[in-house]
Amino acid sequence: RDERYALMSMVEKAHPRPKSIRGYFPKEYVPCSENWAGTYLNRPDVQAALHVMPGITWALCSPIDYPQADVVAPMMPLYHFLLEGSYNLKIMVYSGDDDSVCATLGTQQFIWDLGRSVTQPWAAWKVDNQIAGYTVGFDGIRFTTVHGAGHMVPATRPEQALALFTKYLEGW
Repeated sequence: RDERYALMSMVEKAHPRPKSIRGYFPKEYVPCSENWAGTYLNRPDVQAALHVMPGITWALCSPIDYPQADVVAPMMPLYHFLLEGSYNLKIMVYSGDDDSVCATLGTQQFIWDLGRSVTQPWAAWKVDNQIAGYTVGFDGIRFTTVHGAGHMVPATRPEQALALFTKYLEGW
């Protein structure tokens, strides 16, 4: 995120635009200066609300040694279980289209391979009249992309991430 900010700041200085780089970064963004998520998730009241075990400290890059079997475990059976059960869930899977960790194409293929019926065809979704990505609805699940976002969508596209989460909570 910090590299993108530096590059975009240089481009903006050379070619100023009315909208600036707002949308990619918070208004008062300073690269590498804050860890808002860590500060928030380490608050005692937040940890109590999340039922975190005492003594746990959240960090951006925790030294968790995931078992390889968990890393490569197929998720399709879990999604089938959730979608075919009587849970009445509304599931949305989203992907930054600039994600080099979990490519959008792979996520899209995974969702299509679930074999669900399309209920809402591909369409652009917008934030402030700008295309923020694309979305498609299926029976029980929605797939949405976030344009310009990397692997950590809220970190690279906070405005769009908030709009996406709000739409989800509103029943999208």
